[in-house]
Amino acid sequence: MLNILIAIIGIIFTILLIVGVHEFGHFLAARACGIKVLRFSIGFGKSLLSWRDKKGTEFVLAAIPLGGYVKMLDEDEGNVKSEDLHLAYNRQPVYKKMIVVICGPLSNLIFAFFLYWVLFMVGFVTPIPLIGKVTPHSIAEQAGLKPQQEIISVDQRPTPTWLPVVVKILSHTGDKDSIPLEVKDLATAQTSSHSLDLTNWKMSDLNPDPLDSLGIVPYQPVVPAIVGKVVLPQAVLKPGDKILSIDKQHIKDWYDVVKIVLVNPDKTLTFVIERQGEKISLPVYISYKRDLLFKKYGFLGMSPQFEWPKNLLRTNQYGPIDALSYAWHDLEDFVDINLIVLGKMVSGKVSVKSLGGPISIFESAGNAIKQGITAFMGFLAFLSISIGIINILPVPGLDGGHLLFQVIEIIIRRPLSQRLQMLLYRFGLIILFLLITQALVNDISRMM
Repeated sequence: MLNILIAIIGIIFTILLIVGVHEFGHFLAARACGIKVLRFSIGFGKSLLSWRDKKGTEFVLAAIPLGGYVKMLDEDEGNVKSEDLHLAYNRQPVYKKMIVVICGPLSNLIFAFFLYWVLFMVGFVTPIPLIGKVTPHSIAEQAGLKPQQEIISVDQRPTPTWLPVVVKILSHTGDKDSIPLEVKDLATAQTSSHSLDLTNWKMSDLNPDPLDSLGIVPYQPVVPAIVGKVVLPQAVLKPGDKILSIDKQHIKDWYDVVKIVLVNPDKTLTFVIERQGEKISLPVYISYKRDLLFKKYGFLGMSPQFEWPKNLLRTNQYGPIDALSYAWHDLEDFVDINLIVLGKMVSGKVSVKSLGGPISIFESAGNAIKQGITAFMGFLAFLSISIGIINILPVPGLDGGHLLFQVIEIIIRRPLSQRLQMLLYRFGLIILFLLITQALVNDISRMM
């Protein structure tokens, strides 16, 4: 239950923050353009908290935290006093209305850039992109890649971490071209160039994994099955215990322990351990947690006695000026990948089964919170970019739909009729509903 509670708290905070940033962009632009704002609401439904500023704008925190809106003075939504007509949204020139619309998605991108900038100044540690295994007969093996090679560039882009590796590979999703990359042998420090032939590349629609589908398995150091930190006070296992077997299954490393524990929730298993040079057989109760579908999974409540080799870790920390450049590269990468994937989804090169929905966001938010503030900031930045890009799509009901109507207004020199706009809005809402439904079905399918 704690996991679910953390996830719920995380997603509510995430939505409130991301939606707040987006709507605040609309709000500031409206104020700057001389448009009267009647209400600034985070959430929908019943008002939980509200107050008014000196200009009469009502600020609302509503009960359903699944979005938000900025309501502006508009003759299309009610009567407007004659002395306030110059403050109405519908009376503004098209360029002002376009500024108000575009500043929502733009604020999401600016917020993401700020988060990345702070992250690179604070600093974070990541594993180097080192190949651990190469799947036999895979695209990676055919390209000549081998274990213990560090990927130092993909598509001529330096890759100090796994993130740019994955981003550059994803940009080729659905293509039948090749990916040039450069690697450095960890032992000899010699570099070599390779090319991944994507002619027969195929990723799973429901669980796309670009690295695995190419035959690249990231390096994971051997983690000995030795107990380190113990969370549960009633645990019979102690720090320093070496786990030799579980229910007569031989244990070679900590990953074996995790595999067995996960599939045996709410059970008592026999652990054979080595403690201070003596073999001991102990009954160990496997506790459990529940996922978002309330399905049980095993939980041991302890972590291994292990630290990553320092030569396989990279510290990413820069001064305020240098951090701007790195933040811009991350923003650029994620904007590109969002646009590329959306474009390929429309063209059919990427299946809609790869869409993630609210359950995926719940899990991601909860996991990011548990991993610490830097991981959560990275998640917020990524989600803010995605929200900004999605909202700019030319679909009626989204900001991009409003921009489309305004572009049409410039071309035909008059706004579209209210009847036609409402018809297009309904069509757009149907599209959005179908996409959200598909994403939710995908989430449930992944958890089955």
